[in-house]
Amino acid sequence: MRIAYVHGYDGVTGPLLLGACLDAGVALARVQEGWCQLHLPAAQVACARITCRDTMATQVTYMLPQAAEFPPQQSYAALVGLIQSSDAPANVKQRVLHVLTRFAEAVAHVHGVAEGGELALRSAFLPEVLYLSSGVACALEELAVAQVVAAPVPLSTGWIADAAGRRPLPHPLTAALSRDVPVYGEGVPAHEERTTVAGAAILTALATHFGPLPGMTITGTGYGATVASTAETTHCLQVLLGDTVGPAAAERIAVIEANIDDMNPEFYECVAERLFAQGALDVTLTPLYMKKNRPANTLTVLAPLAAVATLAHLILHETSTFGVRVHEVWRHTLDRFHRQVETRYGIIPVKCGVLDGRIVQAAPEYEACKRLALAQGVPVRLVYAEAASLAAPWLT
Repeated sequence: MRIAYVHGYDGVTGPLLLGACLDAGVALARVQEGWCQLHLPAAQVACARITCRDTMATQVTYMLPQAAEFPPQQSYAALVGLIQSSDAPANVKQRVLHVLTRFAEAVAHVHGVAEGGELALRSAFLPEVLYLSSGVACALEELAVAQVVAAPVPLSTGWIADAAGRRPLPHPLTAALSRDVPVYGEGVPAHEERTTVAGAAILTALATHFGPLPGMTITGTGYGATVASTAETTHCLQVLLGDTVGPAAAERIAVIEANIDDMNPEFYECVAERLFAQGALDVTLTPLYMKKNRPANTLTVLAPLAAVATLAHLILHETSTFGVRVHEVWRHTLDRFHRQVETRYGIIPVKCGVLDGRIVQAAPEYEACKRLALAQGVPVRLVYAEAASLAAPWLT
């Protein structure tokens, strides 16, 4: 699995993140193509190679359209719909929507409202969040990154003055976005905004884990740089690309749930198929009794964080529920690979699970067993049992 490890040792900003991804080998034209696929108005952007403390890095400069120039001005839901219906790859859309969802939640938290979407649409931060998150998402797709892991985030303290007057550091939105994320302030200059709202929105939404560098074989590096506006210094951010070795780190995923008591049960099959097609990791039904002793089911969907908005929308559209619950959990998984066994019925793939370098699970693929059983007129249990017995010696 390809991992991108983000080390924002000078801070985390949108331009630093995008610059590091471009520096790792993504062409700027690919990012511009991604904006076009997402139906976003054209933006002026350029990149240049500069030196950051004896290390070559990529600096991104840009001029973005203002929020008033976005096509879906009628509502935040229209902006989300624009992205969902765009021509961008599914992973790109999911990542961008997750950033927007997290940003809207932070806006709601800071302003003390239940729903932050419409306030987010009018936020001065929206253009930077939208364009730079989509640029980073396109770059990650180009680099075939499956998981983003990040080091703890540096946050400045103190205050700065801007057009709105004197405000604290970290910015209230940055602080809200950094909830449940490891941060530190020791050694970070005071009164200087090193981690910005856009940087925090992108990184905290896309990273599934914060901590030390995971075990991996490094395959590439990238460095983003910006020149500080107040001094002749540069700020840098490092991205390390690699393929995992040994068991993968725990990852954050989302659990989406809805209790349903008034839907034709025949519809669940179609709902599950569409959820899996949109990136669900698992879909289950649990029977229960609701008020007035009505028989019902809890629809539970395990989802990548980047797919939450898409899958929640699908559930609300495809089922009779009036709402869904979403919470984040940690998931620990075995590393997986496939081997084959040759049985008297034919060749069957076996899914193997690895823990600490040892194969601890070996499960014949049911669909392959079923296909051979039907073709040869034998019970599927016999096909499965022979495949499992041939794979048993691999277990340690």
